[in-house]
Amino acid sequence: MGFSLDALLSKKEEIEKLLRQLEEERKTIEEKLAKIKAKEDEFYRQATQSRDPIEASKAELMLHKIAELRKKYESRLEEVKRKIRGAERELEEVKMRIEIVKPKTVKWVVEYEKK
Repeated sequence: MGFSLDALLSKKEEIEKLLRQLEEERKTIEEKLAKIKAKEDEFYRQATQSRDPIEASKAELMLHKIAELRKKYESRLEEVKRKIRGAERELEEVKMRIEIVKPKTVKWVVEYEKK
């Protein structure tokens, strides 16, 4: 599969842009996940320390809902990480192809024979 240098350079820029977007998405998901885990810990503490059975069951219900939400975000985070790894591999492959296609600078040495 042969590509021209211009096509490879534009593909490289496109992949780098995608990689930046995926990294930003990963950071936002990790921040949301940290908040969700803090809420989950809070509801777990409420469920275990509550002496009122009604309040304890409410806290357990909220704990269950937050655990489902956490699982959803964790699976999304894993998906984004897989995409990042794939984009990094593709970027390395494109960089390698650019090095192959890029014209090399050659220094010519001319030798003359004296007669």
